[in-house]
Amino acid sequence: MTAPFIVRSVSRIHPGKADAYRPVVAEFCRLAQEREPRLLGFHIYVSEDGGSEVVVQIHPDAESMQHHIDVMGEKVRETFAYTDFESLEIYGEPNEELRAWIPRVAEGIRFTHHPVHWGGFTRLSGT
Repeated sequence: MTAPFIVRSVSRIHPGKADAYRPVVAEFCRLAQEREPRLLGFHIYVSEDGGSEVVVQIHPDAESMQHHIDVMGEKVRETFAYTDFESLEIYGEPNEELRAWIPRVAEGIRFTHHPVHWGGFTRLSGT
């Protein structure tokens, strides 16, 4: 099995916007699940004070991430009314489209890329 393509992003939630943002997150997750059948995992974690979020995406490959951008890009832009993007980490080798996308999205934020996978496994069932 090849390694998954993993994306982790961190955003600051605008002060006083966490409660209004929560249903936006729920709708975003619902749409991602509906529109992205290859997506292995998509999780949003929020700090106790509601001031920051971490988004973790687990894709089977870079093409799945490209599909995410294609079908969810407009919804991602809607979240900017509630959040400011602070950092992006990518694990795995991007395809050509993502190589062009990364410099645009990573401009002005912390960006880390780990393209080389030395080992590991993915267990999708809890047994």
